[in-house]
Amino acid sequence: MAQVMINKEICTGCGLCVKDCSRNAIVLLNGKAEADSELCNECGHCLAICPFGSVSMPLYDADEIIKFDEEKMSIEPDKLLNFLKFRRSIRQFKDKDIEPETLNKIIEAGRYSPTASNRQMNRFIIIRGKLNEVRDVAIKTLYDMGNDPSCIDKASWSLYHKAWIKMYEDYKEKNVDRLFFNAPAVIAIVSEEKAGFADVNGGIAASRMELEANSLGLGVCYIGFFKRAITYNKKLRELIGMKENEEFILCFVLGYPNVKYQRTVNRKPAVVRYI
Repeated sequence: MAQVMINKEICTGCGLCVKDCSRNAIVLLNGKAEADSELCNECGHCLAICPFGSVSMPLYDADEIIKFDEEKMSIEPDKLLNFLKFRRSIRQFKDKDIEPETLNKIIEAGRYSPTASNRQMNRFIIIRGKLNEVRDVAIKTLYDMGNDPSCIDKASWSLYHKAWIKMYEDYKEKNVDRLFFNAPAVIAIVSEEKAGFADVNGGIAASRMELEANSLGLGVCYIGFFKRAITYNKKLRELIGMKENEEFILCFVLGYPNVKYQRTVNRKPAVVRYI
């Protein structure tokens, strides 16, 4: 089945889809648009741009399509910029579960993020039920790494090994969680992408998911140490249900903040070059 179907009875041959197709997968034949399934990557630009709704993608759920509504789809630029500036990494969370419908909205933000060649290879793992077990193994793994100078490059080990050992000691002796900060959920993004864009695709998705989470009143903190632990200890991959062909991209903890910030903070001036 072709990825894109064009209803010839509705198509007027206006050519808008032809001009907007980045792969030149659509041409006009006898005054009607015609899609080449071999070239199409299912980006959906043709479906989105057609003034008459003559394009469909039968392998996808048509009920997801939303018609443009300026009132519902426009955001005031200054408000958005202020929203971005107010963003904080959250490490204090309320003892409150995240509603399933809220998690679904956050995943949806990631699902709709752009990916290279529209390959859509991001995969999302929500860690909740096994969170305590995953935390135990991960913190112990970081402790082992802290005592193993060969685990990563020497510069990184010198920078972090004392922190990893202290993290383990605080966890065991004081029940202080300095890895996931007692957040009720962790979301990991993994990928089957083999074309070299997995990190970019996952990073874009995570950023959009964070914005959605913030808009829903939740807070996020990216946890780079967990990726270190995943790389060092294969058991963690199995524990969170990763497949053999998946690469771990990044993860963040998620929950309702138990801290309230009153203002934005300063930043270094942007380094910008115009050429």
